[in-house]
Amino acid sequence: MVTSAQLQILHSSIMSLISTVSSSVTVKLDDSNYLTWNFQIELLIKGHGLMGFVDRSHLCPPRFIMPTFGDSAVSSSDGLSTFESDEFKIWKMHYRALMQLITATLSLSGVSCVIGSTSSYDLRVRLKEQFFIVTRATIFQMKSELQNIKKGIDLISLYLKRIKEARDYVFAAGVQFDDDDIVILTLNGFPSEYNTLRSIIRGRENVISMKDLKS
Repeated sequence: MVTSAQLQILHSSIMSLISTVSSSVTVKLDDSNYLTWNFQIELLIKGHGLMGFVDRSHLCPPRFIMPTFGDSAVSSSDGLSTFESDEFKIWKMHYRALMQLITATLSLSGVSCVIGSTSSYDLRVRLKEQFFIVTRATIFQMKSELQNIKKGIDLISLYLKRIKEARDYVFAAGVQFDDDDIVILTLNGFPSEYNTLRSIIRGRENVISMKDLKS
């Protein structure tokens, strides 16, 4: 007979996530893409209500409880007859499955970094310690590029796309640029033939949005 715990495990979203993770997390974590990877993996896990198993906010339920009639009891360390609860079995399944899920998104260097991890929390801490250090240098570089970006010979659409990508990257790292600052950086990057446009926008009473600037 299928137990309620087995049914919950079979119907859990974690089972389908493991087989489809490559379509949701499109990069394999390596030295160059921690922020992109972390954004995608968190979005996936949070979107399916599973983050509590990773950040340890979903606490492990008691493993053994006293049996009721018809339960298969086992002997605990104190000699009392107990049995493993359904809640613990389900929690343990999610705990291990999330380790499998995250590991499936790693490059070979990422996998070697987490060998020996005992939980999905431990696994993610090791990955951050290993790969986010490399990313800090990239963040500094992206901030510098954003502050000194120039249109050059690019089309306006490509120039604004470069600015958006740089802004999104540093934002994912927790660094925010206000819209006012981004508009100023964008205008500063225009060549001299845009001086009239620059003067008009800077002379506005209200700050223009990036969407309106693009239009």
